Amino acid sequence: MERFFTLVCLLGLLSACTAPIPNPLPTHPEIDSGSNRAQLSRGTAEGNHPAELRYGRYTLVSTEPTTEQRDLLAQIIDVSIPSSLNPSVQEALQYVLQRSGYSLCPDTAAVRVLFTRPLPAAHYRLGPISLRSALQVLAGPAWQLTTDEVGRSVCFEQQKADDDIVRVTPGSSHQPEARP
Repeated sequence: MERFFTLVCLLGLLSACTAPIPNPLPTHPEIDSGSNRAQLSRGTAEGNHPAELRYGRYTLVSTEPTTEQRDLLAQIIDVSIPSSLNPSVQEALQYVLQRSGYSLCPDTAAVRVLFTRPLPAAHYRLGPISLRSALQVLAGPAWQLTTDEVGRSVCFEQQKADDDIVRVTPGSSHQPEARP
């Protein structure tokens, strides 16, 4: 029994002896940002700019802009349009575009048909959805979304009717699909 106890103590002492783990980050490029210390990561994106920064002990952040920051219409939104407004499609489009960086193009005769329509009840709640998709859903399939990136405005053009698209009219009867 005494041998067993001695062997266990010896193994315990040996397991406590470890080599120090090398630090993968360079220690010289430290940036002090208040209470958090930011350290540059190994890789650099372009030139001398770091691709990632380590904040504190466990947080690693990218210095690259996100997709939503590069393409403002790709940002994900979650919108509930107040039902008390009883909004038109134009008012709903303006509501969705708030704080997006874009504005709705001026009201012209071509889009007045779209803008004066009442908003369908199914469109009072949208999201999570990209801003581009939300605008297209609000306008409907008959309208094509166009953007002016310089002026950051959003417009709509009526789509051309294709010959191979079959239009369903309210008077037509529903026929079951023929399956091979």
